[in-house]
Amino acid sequence: AAGAVVRRGTPPVDGLLLFEVDDTLAALGALGRARRRDVAGPVVAVTGSNGKTATRALIAAALATRWRVHATCGNLNNLVGVPLTILDAPDVADALVVECGASELGEIGRLRGIVEPTIGVVTNAVKAHLAGFRDLEGVLREKTSLLTGVPVAVVGTTPPELATAARREAQKVMVAGLADHADLRPDRWRLDDKGRAEVTFRGHTLRLTLVGRHQADNAMLALAVAAELELDLRSVSAALADVTLPHGRCEIIRSRDLLIVHDAYNANPASLLAALETAQALRGKRPLAVVVGSMLELGGEARRLHREMADAILAADPALVGAVGEFVAAFQPHAKRLGSRLVTAADADALGRAVAERLGGDELVLLKASRGVALERALRHVVPGWEDACSTTS
Repeated sequence: AAGAVVRRGTPPVDGLLLFEVDDTLAALGALGRARRRDVAGPVVAVTGSNGKTATRALIAAALATRWRVHATCGNLNNLVGVPLTILDAPDVADALVVECGASELGEIGRLRGIVEPTIGVVTNAVKAHLAGFRDLEGVLREKTSLLTGVPVAVVGTTPPELATAARREAQKVMVAGLADHADLRPDRWRLDDKGRAEVTFRGHTLRLTLVGRHQADNAMLALAVAAELELDLRSVSAALADVTLPHGRCEIIRSRDLLIVHDAYNANPASLLAALETAQALRGKRPLAVVVGSMLELGGEARRLHREMADAILAADPALVGAVGEFVAAFQPHAKRLGSRLVTAADADALGRAVAERLGGDELVLLKASRGVALERALRHVVPGWEDACSTTS
């Protein structure tokens, strides 16, 4: 390196040019903002409690039908990752799609100041990161701060108050999704026999490889952005059909006669319910095995929300429940009713071993937990050789 941006007062280093600043994190953001201003085409920022990664990938595919797009890779969506994402944009990039995440109040507003989006997208605002946002109102305020002064906003339908909050911030707001109160809705939609979403919008039918009703909602957000930018919807529909997601995000794994829905990248109550709905749609006549771990960062509401989700899982009539972390206590009131159908363990590895011993071999297995639980470790026991297959695919 020829130089470094450092905190003011850093001792000199021979042969290294030091650029001293009061706040290196702010300086990194300023560098990202400077690079963003070189981008001539649309700059889309995406946030929300759930669905950010899928929606970002769908929007990037849509924009790529016209522009040379640079988009967030992996989970680089915070005050470090966002400027790094923008600075990594090649010189030829003429459009950006940037994912913005936060766990504390004020972070999204700071990210908006770096990205300076021409279009802001908020997928939804549900109970997540409550340790930082306190309550749903705090989540709603934080997410819609992405839209302050932004020319165009596209927002999802959950909760209905999201649209009202967005209209206080952005110059123009479009609500897109499957719900009746959306401004932009599909002509029709359905899930096929493999749970994949199919959406027809303005006469063009899009068949996603992604599974679940929630992916149809995410597709509508991308289609709304495409419509606003006057992109050819036939080309966009073809591009969206090729979008895939990283491992652990509603990933479908088939192992012998088992069907596994691996959705353990992250979790909150709304995303758990969506995953449960997807599993129910896919199971057919299969017994249902639900393997769950803690939903983290829920603050003072954690115990209540875990109990509510335990009730929801029980309502799905599972043949087997595997629980680790906070779900162990949440299922205790149901232990007598579940009897031998309930398996608990101290960690994901032990839970995987215990669940694997109890499976008959023809179940649909749903895995859902927050990232910190590392529930994917259970898969090595349920699906022998899974780690090898994952690394080969990567």
